[in-house]
Amino acid sequence: MRIHFMGIEGSGMKGVATLTEKMGYGVAGCDLATSGHDEKHLEGMDLLVVSPSVFYQNANHPEVLEAKKRKILVTWQEFLGKTLLKDKKIICIAGTHGKSTTTAMAGKLLIDNGFDPIVVVGAYVPEWKGNSRFGNGEYAVVEADEFNDNFLNYEPEIAVINNIEFDHPDYFKNEGEVRKSFEKFIGKLKGKKILITEKDSLNKKFKLKIPGVHNQKNANMVFLLGRALGIDDAKIITSLEGFTGIERRMELISNKEGIEIYDDYAHHPTAIAATLAALRESHPKARIWAVVEPHGFARTNALLPNYNGVFKDADKVIIGPIFKARDSETFGMTPEKIAEASEHTDIRGAESLERIKKIVSEEIKRGDVIIVMGAGESNIWAQKLFGN
Repeated sequence: MRIHFMGIEGSGMKGVATLTEKMGYGVAGCDLATSGHDEKHLEGMDLLVVSPSVFYQNANHPEVLEAKKRKILVTWQEFLGKTLLKDKKIICIAGTHGKSTTTAMAGKLLIDNGFDPIVVVGAYVPEWKGNSRFGNGEYAVVEADEFNDNFLNYEPEIAVINNIEFDHPDYFKNEGEVRKSFEKFIGKLKGKKILITEKDSLNKKFKLKIPGVHNQKNANMVFLLGRALGIDDAKIITSLEGFTGIERRMELISNKEGIEIYDDYAHHPTAIAATLAALRESHPKARIWAVVEPHGFARTNALLPNYNGVFKDADKVIIGPIFKARDSETFGMTPEKIAEASEHTDIRGAESLERIKKIVSEEIKRGDVIIVMGAGESNIWAQKLFGN
């Protein structure tokens, strides 16, 4: 089979495309940042694999319409679950927060103990030089996302659910809908049908290389997974305590003139609060700056009340321009509205990167710590504003 990936540079797509090639399929791809999209790309192709976001942003593109007409259009999650992994024992890592870190931890655990798994993570893992890892073992470890009911494309033997909270308001109307989706996901379990959730946690404390209570919780989930796989406790602990993290999770990108700069993917209020708490834990006496890129107007509107108190572990906060995401309207959301909702004592909105840079350059001091957070273009902000 020859497979064409539309948007091949996307974080999920890139890893799956790499796996596809390693598993013996013919692979081609296009991306707006490089060759662009064109229906001619489908010549000689058996499948067009896309991100679900295409259905929200570019559903009428000729390349998509032609694939629909030929009945060869699938999402990468459907292709991964129903084609690439159809003969594997699948371990799914799901939940609103912590999926990427927990999946990478779980993948490392299986690798360290000779399982030789396939692993697919929604973030770059330095040891693998990508966000997927090919293996010849019987298991596959997959980060399973609830948006668009993507995780319903998998039939896992083991499912780990870190937590459930309202998110993706552009797809789910409320937390009730989110929970119904997770119930359907649990119903997809087959074989051993092992489910691991927060309520199963042993609340063990590990000597992790990555800080934060939230990462201790992630590690507890992986510890339970290890036990379910029959791995000795001591070997589980050794693997967990050797985990060094993934890209864009409190990633130190600059440390010069006594000022540390971190890049982080956090964009949901709960994740922002957990990340700042971890940073405060590791820097108890530092003056912490949080530079935040809100993700999506619909998400900001739906979660606005949740910003109250979120920045309590930061000394100074700047809310930058809101990333558009899949939105078709703004819902009247502005950085200032988030600032007001947070009730932080030193917070302001900034309408541009230039304004953020001006504020920081005028007020930064030696010994300060800055964390730039978001899931849109904030990593670019971090590099442009503060990187080496």
